[in-house]
Amino acid sequence: MPKNLDIIIENTLSELNSKQRRVLIDRFGLFSGQLATLQEIGDKLGVTRERIRQIEEKLLTKIKPRIERETGMILSFGQTHLAKAGGVREDETFINDVINYFKEKARYADRKVRFVYFVAGKPFYHQEDNEFKNFWYLTEQDKERFIYLIKNLVKFFDSSDRKGILEMHAHLVHFKNFSSLHAVSISKHFGLNCFGDFGLCKWEEITPKTIRDKIYLILKKNERPFHFVDIASEINRIRFDGKRAHPQTVHNELIKDKRFVLVGRGIYGLSEHGYEPGTVREVLVSILKKHGPLLREQVVELVNQKRIFKPQTILLNLQNRRHFRRFDDGRYHVRQA
Repeated sequence: MPKNLDIIIENTLSELNSKQRRVLIDRFGLFSGQLATLQEIGDKLGVTRERIRQIEEKLLTKIKPRIERETGMILSFGQTHLAKAGGVREDETFINDVINYFKEKARYADRKVRFVYFVAGKPFYHQEDNEFKNFWYLTEQDKERFIYLIKNLVKFFDSSDRKGILEMHAHLVHFKNFSSLHAVSISKHFGLNCFGDFGLCKWEEITPKTIRDKIYLILKKNERPFHFVDIASEINRIRFDGKRAHPQTVHNELIKDKRFVLVGRGIYGLSEHGYEPGTVREVLVSILKKHGPLLREQVVELVNQKRIFKPQTILLNLQNRRHFRRFDDGRYHVRQA
């Protein structure tokens, strides 16, 4: 940076009276890092918020020529950098890029760099709203192209198989360059969960809101059964949203949802992982009907893929001659009614 940013801003503000200086310093947080609202400044100076808005507008126009003259390299870099980024850049990322490029060490450098760009009026600034975070853009065409990209991405995610996106990453074909990849970080439609999965924020896999959603994610990502107390502990460790999970609440939700299967004493797994509900006998019948006659070692192995039972419990149930038949070669099968 050709001249220290603090010196540039101090020299610029020195041309103003004390009230005018106070408006700009407080409004842009130049020396405190805290932004003041028009109302707060108006109350402090004993005038209306509209009067402060008018003063601010006139002051920015007044100091614009000097800011443009003394910060030409900053302004030029901003234009070039945005062009390379596809014309659009998230606010904090863009400002940090500028600070790092010029190795600016001024206190509250982020506020001061933003001040420079606000005064210059270029690049353009889009203030945070319901759909987007704060971002900077070169031209209206760049902004329109960016919004069109996000609209189409949201449409694609809404119409695609969610499993294909979360597990097979089917969406990656749409992120062929840096600008499209960066664009989604500006949109509030997309997000990452604590496991690094990318998708729409409204999906419970990305933004789990209920205890059931959180339980599902814990079991889904770990791919093994958990005791309900351990599930509660894992939810609290990860801190999805800061809300504490209680073991009894977790247990109550596990009982209510058919996705969760009791596979042992207090231990639950996901039905989509192959775990089956039912008694030992019911699981044995299901396995033997599916696989045909099996040796007892094979039966024990397959049962334990579905549930968590002691081998003795499984073998004891196999001895029930009313339900199972043992062939001469040692294999077991379901006895026909």
